[in-house]
Amino acid sequence: KSKIKESQPTAIATGVLAGVFGLGLILVPSSIQTVEAGSVAVVKHLGEAKTIRKAGTYFDFWVTEEYLYYDATVQNLSISASAYSKDAQTMQIAMTVQYQIQEDAAIKIANEYGALETLENRIQSVAIEKAKARLSSYSAMQIIETRASISPQVEEDIMTAIGDSYYVGVNTVVLTDIAFSDAFEKIVEDKMIAEQEK
Repeated sequence: KSKIKESQPTAIATGVLAGVFGLGLILVPSSIQTVEAGSVAVVKHLGEAKTIRKAGTYFDFWVTEEYLYYDATVQNLSISASAYSKDAQTMQIAMTVQYQIQEDAAIKIANEYGALETLENRIQSVAIEKAKARLSSYSAMQIIETRASISPQVEEDIMTAIGDSYYVGVNTVVLTDIAFSDAFEKIVEDKMIAEQEK
């Protein structure tokens, strides 16, 4: 009887240790987080964005801590949209915005935008709005004849509008194409031929 009584506590202790060990095997690996180079993470504690983690390995209890990862490398955003000139000619514009998030503002990005795609959509909207506003102040012929001087104005408008307002650094903005309708381009071509013939 005494042997049976002695073995019961031992069996219970062994069971408890095995349970703790098994729980540790589940909890510990799930709590180890790695932030890769070129990324930044925001740690949310019970749903509230609290800490920024840069490249490295961290231990944060997975039950209470959630990681939101953001690409901190330079992003190339290709944008295309329709616009109108001062004289109501339709044009298709294409541009590229090259930007990079400000790592130290990652908590603000998490709170205001959540996913990076949402922030990118906002940047795209601002870029289109500013390009349309600038181009609408010129006639179609002015745009064609002085595009080399108008493009930098569009690019500057976009860079100024985005600035630090959206927690990104804008490296470059390039207006890559302005294309009018085939009918209008034919009119321009015929006009140029007529002038050459004179």
